[in-house]
Amino acid sequence: MDRRVLLLLVGALLLSLYTHVMVFSEWHMPTYGNTMIHVAAARHLVEHGYYPLDNDYSYGGGISNLYVPVYRFALAEGVFLTGADYDIISRLFVMAFALLVPLGFFLLGRTAFGEWAGVAAAFLSSLVPELLIYTVRPLPQGMGLALLPIAFYLMITGRRAPALAAAFIVSLVHQEAAVFLVGVAAAFFGLKLLEAALRWSIDRGRFALGETAITAFACAALGTATYFAWHFFATGNLDVFSLAQFQHHEGNAVDYALLLSKTGRVVLALSIAGAFACAWAIYEKWKTRKIDAELFAFGVALAGLGAIKNDVFGLRVFMDRFIVFLSLGLILLAAFGLTQSVRVLKKIVPGERK
Repeated sequence: MDRRVLLLLVGALLLSLYTHVMVFSEWHMPTYGNTMIHVAAARHLVEHGYYPLDNDYSYGGGISNLYVPVYRFALAEGVFLTGADYDIISRLFVMAFALLVPLGFFLLGRTAFGEWAGVAAAFLSSLVPELLIYTVRPLPQGMGLALLPIAFYLMITGRRAPALAAAFIVSLVHQEAAVFLVGVAAAFFGLKLLEAALRWSIDRGRFALGETAITAFACAALGTATYFAWHFFATGNLDVFSLAQFQHHEGNAVDYALLLSKTGRVVLALSIAGAFACAWAIYEKWKTRKIDAELFAFGVALAGLGAIKNDVFGLRVFMDRFIVFLSLGLILLAAFGLTQSVRVLKKIVPGERK
């Protein structure tokens, strides 16, 4: 690894830690976002030795506990092993998120577009307001957001066993993260299917999808099966559309102003540049058949756009909450857009004259 890249990566990690250290600034742990509901389930695990499947503490008991359990198990395990308070372990989780987010984006960006794009993605991950808001909270959603870039990295490299393990874990960490992971995997598989069909129709060659596409399909299938299995285990049925979120259509519509305020001008502008750069790269590299990175970046963005506009499809559930997941795709595109913009500027601007 280039020493400059390593130093910049350390800088990105320090920046992320700095933006998240606010979780220690209050005497009491932040309680917004149902923080204490998850603490209650973890405490039940530690004190009684079993998961409170039939006791959702947010409603006083007697109602099935539908929330996927990995975050709560991890919190309980941290308390059990260290003897520390739930408050301290929860805050330390946030600092772990602060490290995992830029590291995950570095791995993903480097694999897709090179080391400098990886560094850019690591830094840009600290510039999205909504991503900071959700990862500074000691909640399952923060853990899901911290794990998703790593899961995507494993997916795009075609490492099937680790990618499937990541899909399984994410699906039991947070429901929305699971939906997004499945959506990204399905979108990438669909784009690879379209690529294979176009190549077959033009070249009349062998119809081939490639290992990364098969891995993505397997991740989508496993993620879906995992969540439905949990839902059946918790409720005894497979009717996810009977959940209150679907019945009451929780969430607000997303317009450009809301999207801009939650993603930030820098990342949004650079992501547009990155989208054009990806499209041009696909055109240039079509004959080489090495366009997985560009297709994956588009897959993440398409899954995010579909999620924030799910009201168009009649779902009308958590549209605004999915903006933070869309930002993951925008960060990847923005990193590529930034590196390509610098590359173009180097060609345009004359070098220093001797």
